[in-house]
Order: sequence, then structure tokens, then C-alpha cells
Amino acid sequence: MKRRAFINTAGLIGLTVLWESCKPKSTEKVADNVFYTCSMDPQVMEKKPGTCPICKMALTKIVIDPNIKNQGLKLSDQQKQLANVQVETVVLRPLGEEITLAAVLTENKDKLSTVTARIPGRIERLLVRNVGEFVRVGQPIYEIYSEELSASQRDFLIASQKQKVLKDIDINFKQLVEAAKNKLLLWGMSDAQIAELEKSEQPNNKLTVNSQYAGVVSEVLAEEGSYLSEGSTVLKLSDLSTLWAEAQLYVTELPFLNQTKDALVEIPYYADRIINGRVNFVNPELQPSSKIVTIRVDIPNSKREYQTGMQAYITLKGKVKNTIAVPTNAL
Repeated sequence: MKRRAFINTAGLIGLTVLWESCKPKSTEKVADNVFYTCSMDPQVMEKKPGTCPICKMALTKIVIDPNIKNQGLKLSDQQKQLANVQVETVVLRPLGEEITLAAVLTENKDKLSTVTARIPGRIERLLVRNVGEFVRVGQPIYEIYSEELSASQRDFLIASQKQKVLKDIDINFKQLVEAAKNKLLLWGMSDAQIAELEKSEQPNNKLTVNSQYAGVVSEVLAEEGSYLSEGSTVLKLSDLSTLWAEAQLYVTELPFLNQTKDALVEIPYYADRIINGRVNFVNPELQPSSKIVTIRVDIPNSKREYQTGMQAYITLKGKVKNTIAVPTNAL
């Protein structure tokens, strides 16, 4: 009897276990468009909640809009901010070809001046002697001792005195005075210096020579005590109110200049400035070893902020046309 009861009990337990094993399991099915990702590592995409395998942060649930093509992600504003994601539509944009060339600022050789001796003599004092020094028009630059100058001054004084004394005689001394004065002017004396000579009536074998040009001293070619012949070079001046930006262009890029001569010049020392200019010179001589030519753009420099030797960049822009494009920071 007991054995029978045991068999019945065991059978009941077996049926219960079999019944439970045959019941369908209750599982939560995750939709195909639901994923779990990390705001710090968006490349992580999981199908269930958990932590990021990279940074161990809790994964964030995202829902992908099935209407978005190519399975794009749909992020909330907060998720975009955390992931530093920006969205922009790819559209047609007006774009043009452009090339950027490394350039160097050089002096404008069309504005170089040479100070030469107008009369022979010996330099007593050199008043401008430093390269880089700025010289104004009319500024004294050197003092010269000249016997020839003294003789010409005497000729002028004699002609002036005769004109005053013999004014009633039928001889025109005015032409002689003008000729003697013009000679002094050609030799570098100013009107003020000639007026002082006429007032003192004393010839002076020393003359302070003033500059006829303005510019920065680029070269000093004379010394105190040296003898100058007529035409000898004393100083060389460079007018830096305009500079050249020179760059080298490969011969294969020359057709680009047929599209435009407009250029943008940027100087790294002044990164906030863009200078608009034009290519006004293309060297017709090709360097055979490197197959490059030199191009030039004028740079205004009235305040003398830019200096020769500074690095620069010249950007040449070609024709503009509508093109499908995205921002450069998306690449």
C-alpha cells in the first residue's frame, strides 16, 4: 500500500515538472530599431542594457527611425550635446578651385633710391650710417668738403656784386647770376643755403647735403674721411610703403592664372588680416632645374607694419561653380 502511494506521488511530481517545462517561457522581445549606446563612445551598439565596455558608463537607449535611410542614428538634443555631434544637410554650394602658395615679403625694387655725390670732395661727417634707419626728404645725410664748391660760390658772389654795382651799365648780369645759381643748385645746395651765402657774402668750402628721397637705408657705401668723385654712391634707400609678396608657381599650374589674377595674401604674424591683391607680374623666365616661375603681388605698407623677410601665403581662386559639398570639419 505504501509502495503504491509512493509511486503515485512520484508520478505526480514528474507530470508537474513536465508540464512546467512545456510551458512557453515569458521573454521580453527587443524591437529591431532599439539599441543601447554610449554617449562617450557612440561606436558601441548593444541590443540590451548594460555598461560600455570601453568607459564603463551606463548605456543609453536610442531608437532608430525606420524611415531614415541607411540606418542613420536618431539622437536627442542632449545626446547630440554630450557626443558633440553637429548635423548639416548636404547641399549644392558655390565652390571654386584654389591653390595656396608659400610666399616671402621682399622690398619693392621699383622704389629703390640711390644717393650719389653731386660734387667731388671729402666726407667730413656722415650723418646717416645705420642700415635700417629711416631717412626723410630734406634730412641732412652727410657733410662734404669741396674746393670746387667753394670756387663756384665765389663765382656766384662776384656775379651778384657786379649786378648790384654795375646795374646802370648796359650789360645783363642777371643771366650770369642765374647761371651761377643754377650750378650751385645742381651741386646740391638748397635755395635756403644759397640765400644764406648771398647774405653772408662768404664762400664756404663745406656743404651739408640733404636727402632728396625718403626711405629706409638698405646699404651704406661711404665712410667719413673717404674721397668722393662726382657720381659716387653714398647711400641706398628703399621705400617700404609698398612691398612685394613673391611666390613660386609650378609650370603645370600656370593655366590657373588664365582664370583669374585676383589673390588673397595672408601674413601669419597678422593672422586676422586678409589682404586683397592681384598678381601683377609673372616672371617670363622659367627656372630649368625646378620648373617653377616666380609670381608677385603688391602689398600696401603705408604704416610700415610689415617687414621684408616675413613669411606669407598667397591664395589664388579659380572659377566658382555649384558643387555638392559638406563642411571641411566633417572630413
